[in-house]
Amino acid sequence: MRRVAGGLRRRVGHRGATLLFLALVDFVYCYRLLYPADDNGQWIRFLDGILPLWVWAILWGGVGLLCLLRSWRRRDSGAFAFAIGIKVLWALLSLASGLTGAVDQWYVNAVIFAGFAAFAGNTATWPEPPHGWKERAWTPPSS
Repeated sequence: MRRVAGGLRRRVGHRGATLLFLALVDFVYCYRLLYPADDNGQWIRFLDGILPLWVWAILWGGVGLLCLLRSWRRRDSGAFAFAIGIKVLWALLSLASGLTGAVDQWYVNAVIFAGFAAFAGNTATWPEPPHGWKERAWTPPSS
């Protein structure tokens, strides 16, 4: 298992591994919005009052797909921008839900998603090591 993880890390690099993790988070959240719990808590009702849940799910799923696809590429800054953007949006929506009194304990969502945004923003500033697959340039064989 360790060998597989090491090989994946070499193929996608540190930035790509972060994008894969963020894609997983985004896909799980997309699923949660598509299939909310029967009790539909305050947060879900708040979101549904702004836009239908399927619209939110498409946004999360789209960002997750972008992160997944760009994790293998050198030019991944757009994926980081969207990953950060949706998490900042979620943190701000959480703040708004608290300020309007619509959601109790709104700060939990706000802190979690602001933290994910900060994590993604920090990772987006890292350069890939020169030995990583994403940085390897093709050179013709010597003749």
